[in-house]
Order: sequence, then structure tokens, then C-alpha cells
Amino acid sequence: MRIGWAWPQVFISRVVEVRPRKMPILLLAGGLRSAMWFVIALLTFWMGASRPMLFLGLFLVLYAIATSMMGISNVPWMDIIGKAIPSRARARMFALRRLVGGGMAMISGATISYLLSDRSGISFPSNYAVLFALSGVGTALSIAVFGLIREPIEPVREHRQSLGAYLKSGLELLKQDVNYRRLCLVQFLWAFSMMAMPFYVPYALSDYGLDPVYVGIFVAVMQVSSIVSNVLWAYLGHKKGNRSLLVYGSYFLALSILIPLLADFVPNETWMPLAGWGDTTVFHLRVLFFGLTFVFSGFATSGMFTGRMTYVLDIAPADRRPTYTSFMNMFMLPQGVLPIVAGVLVAWISYWVMFLIALLFIPVTLWLVHRLEDVEE
Repeated sequence: MRIGWAWPQVFISRVVEVRPRKMPILLLAGGLRSAMWFVIALLTFWMGASRPMLFLGLFLVLYAIATSMMGISNVPWMDIIGKAIPSRARARMFALRRLVGGGMAMISGATISYLLSDRSGISFPSNYAVLFALSGVGTALSIAVFGLIREPIEPVREHRQSLGAYLKSGLELLKQDVNYRRLCLVQFLWAFSMMAMPFYVPYALSDYGLDPVYVGIFVAVMQVSSIVSNVLWAYLGHKKGNRSLLVYGSYFLALSILIPLLADFVPNETWMPLAGWGDTTVFHLRVLFFGLTFVFSGFATSGMFTGRMTYVLDIAPADRRPTYTSFMNMFMLPQGVLPIVAGVLVAWISYWVMFLIALLFIPVTLWLVHRLEDVEE
């Protein structure tokens, strides 16, 4: 999904950039993305059980097309947002989008659990076919609603560059725009610090011997924190500007890594805060402390995502938004291998040392993020 979302953006952005109206490209790519999910649903129902290997191959091809369409539609989507939403309101818009989207994701999770359970009365592969069809419906509705926006018309570049010249001009932005260069470096350093995130739960299960039930609890805590934190990010973006989200998000990321490194120093004692009222529920102090890493991780991921998207729109000239956003997203491609690197580090050394390595990237990140300039259109 990460590769499918990232790879087409630098190729489609030079096409999008010279068009006064970007909405038709978004509607076309979004429609094709929705169609892929309906085709996947039909194939799942038709051959998901009878010819699984053939279906798997077709699914991967169609899924690659669907995620590539998502990447293509992201370029005009960002440009339209940049034109239609004022700078001071973008953080609020992105935060509200994630707040509502997070709530919908929780509803979707309950729907998925129901459809895949015996209670639904729908067996394999029909239950998965229904899920894929619902994905197609949801995608179609989101594209249709976004299509209702009246796209503002702004001056655009007159001539489309050749692909080689365009790629060269995009890379030259790193030399010409110091804020853009620092932003790309910050998100690259974030990736090295965030490579520890997938291993917090395995670390807790293996080193602390926690019951697997905590997996669901930790994931829920992180999800709720990510959703609720959007209230803070909307406020900060409006009051202090979009750069502040990058700063505070980076500090929350640092805290999320520090917690598992410090958890061993917390007394391994139990606590019954409601014993006076007859409730004998036992809390383990070390587990409670370790749980903070998921709170801070939720805050960090939400703040950094919103800050990155809003800040790049702030610094990008109106006629170069597609280039700025697509090249920034292309620079994220190497991040896909970092969890694998982290897994090798865990196997070679230990979780604790891997967390420490991730933390070492934080000081440079904070130094760079504080050097970003406040920019407002």
C-alpha cells in the first residue's frame, strides 16, 4: 500500500500542475479505485474458495492498481485543499477529518468483527466479498462528496515539462527551499525513530510476560489517543500555526520511545486504588507506565501527520503545490524497509537496544524542526 500510494505521485504531478482544474483527475482516479474494490469483491465471491492461488494473484494486481489510484488522486486532492482552505484553518480541517475518520474506523472495526464472526451467518468467502464491496461503496461516497467542492481557479504553469526536466526541477527544490529541505529531512528522521513502534507490543509480551489480552488494550489506547489528540492539534494549528504541530508531535514521539526504555526502572508493584470502595481490581504500576507509550504514540502520529500535510501547503507556491507534495511523499518510500531493519536489530541484539537506537535520532530531529520557519499564506 505504501509503495502504491507513493510511486505515481511524481509522475502525475507534472500533469496535474499545468491544469487549472484538478478535480476531474481526482474523480477519475477515485472512480477507478472504487471500481477495483468492486471487481475484487466479485472475484472473491466467484473464485475465492475454488481457485485461491489464481485469486491471490489477481487480488494483488487489482490491489496494486487501487493503491496506485489512491496515490494519483492524492496529488489533486492536496492541491484543491491548498486552494480551498485558508492556512490557519487547515490544521483544524485535517484534525477534524482524522477525528471523524477515527470514529468511523472504530465503527468499521466493529462491522468487520461482526461480518467475520459466526453471528453474521455469512461464511467464507462471501463475508470477505461483502467487506470488499463495502470498501468500494465507502470510496465512491467519499469521492462523490469531495467532488461537491467548488474548486477555486488559480494561475498555473503554462507549459508541461518533460519528465526528465521535471524530476530534476523537483530535486532542485531541496537546494532552493531551505524549509522544504528541512521538512523532508525531518520526516526522514521520524521514520528512523518510528521504526520502534511495531515492536512495543511484542516487547511487552516477551519481556514482561503480559497476557495477550493486553494487545487489544494497547491498540485501543493508541487508537483513542490518536483520535482524541486531534482536538489539541486543531487548537494549536489555529493559535500557533501549523509548524507548532511538527514541534509538539516530535516531542510526543520522543516520549513514546523513552517510556519503554524507562519502564524497567518503575517498581513492579500492584495498586488497588478502589479498594476502599470494595473494588479489588489490581493495577500493575509497570504496565500502567508502559501503557503511556501508546498514549504518546497516538498523539505523535496524529500531530506529525497533520503538521506535515499542512506545513507543506504553507511553504509551497500556489503553482507548485503538486510538485512539493508529490516529491515529499516520494521521499517516504525508503521508510517501508525500516521496520524490517528494526526486526533485524531485535534479532541481532535486543528490543531495548533497538529502542535506544531509535531514540538517538530524536535530538537531530528536534534541532531541525525548531529551525523550520513559521510560514503563513
